[in-house]
Amino acid sequence: MTDTALTDRWLTMLRACAQISQVAERELSERYGLCVSAYEIMDVMSQDPGWARVGELSVRAARSQPQVSRLLAQMVDAGYAERKPSLTDRRGFEVRLTPAGEQAFAQAVGTMGDVLRAVAGESADVRRAMGVPAPESQ
Repeated sequence: MTDTALTDRWLTMLRACAQISQVAERELSERYGLCVSAYEIMDVMSQDPGWARVGELSVRAARSQPQVSRLLAQMVDAGYAERKPSLTDRRGFEVRLTPAGEQAFAQAVGTMGDVLRAVAGESADVRRAMGVPAPESQ
């Protein structure tokens, strides 16, 4: 594969992610008060329920620790997460989703499915990046 072909694939993926994120940001914000990054953190938290260290979430979500800490503070304020001091590190905290957070995330998963289907239906770049076939003509 040539460098040009790789660059073209990367740009297609980049455009697709931007298109999806734009629609997802609006929908998640309007419906749940979440941004895409908070949704991603909630996804990581939901995969391993229970208490998690902020550093672990940062690594698993591929986000900086300050960004994860800021998002978690917002989620705690919204009632979607709770935090407690770490038993092993006096400076650190552990966090987990609250029942309200679990419910909001479950609903947001459905919303993201709707967003992805809608954007893929409208964008050839998104379909190519996601490997989704073009919609059939009516």
